[in-house]
Amino acid sequence: MRTLPRILMIMLAGIACLFAQEIEVTGEVVNIDEVAYEDGAFTMLQAQIRTRTQEMIMLELGPAWYIESDIAPGDEVTVRGRYLEASKIRVREMICDNVTSTIRSEDYQPLWLRTRLRAENHLYDPRTEETVEGDVTDLYIDETSETMEAMVQAQNGELVRVRLAPEWYLRSRVRVGDELEVRGSAVKDKGETMIMAREMRNLRTNLEIALRNAQGFPDWCGKVKGMHKDQGRPCCEDEQIGRGQGRQ
Repeated sequence: MRTLPRILMIMLAGIACLFAQEIEVTGEVVNIDEVAYEDGAFTMLQAQIRTRTQEMIMLELGPAWYIESDIAPGDEVTVRGRYLEASKIRVREMICDNVTSTIRSEDYQPLWLRTRLRAENHLYDPRTEETVEGDVTDLYIDETSETMEAMVQAQNGELVRVRLAPEWYLRSRVRVGDELEVRGSAVKDKGETMIMAREMRNLRTNLEIALRNAQGFPDWCGKVKGMHKDQGRPCCEDEQIGRGQGRQ
């Protein structure tokens, strides 16, 4: 009878060791949910995956705006993390479509909390997306965001302010007089409504340009500025998006 507590202690130690150890798992995304973060300030993504051994595992990820790549059911992901419970992993790093998202530090502290203030002021809202088509009447650089903006005269005659992308990213692919079809989020900036463009089509050249992902994170993050003086440095600080890291 005296050996029972000892065996139990050994089993508990083994379980504790398993939960503390970082593991790597690959699987197919089955479904995705958004759940409230612990203080209710924003929501976090959870994804359920089916592993190659047909095991169903829940992944605790992070805020959608912080994840480097969009994930959807059917995607294959590889994650590194620790078990929270038998079938749930707290993810430190995720690879999806060859894009790596580092979500937590080596000691599993949430990296998004380092940019909490910027997260709370995140402008892009997928729920307010709309499409605008019209002629570019003016192009200029917004001093606050250092981003190129356009004034577009819509087909109903209304002048619409549209935030595009840095000048080096557009590379002269838009000019005054072009007819644009823009899809993006209608947001408030200093009390003024504008469209933060997610995608743009230049009807003069028939060129389509992706500017941001579904959560509004800049597509140019991590890309190089060409011949700009900051060549080689990721450009990831944009309109209070908050993540502050580039794609790897």
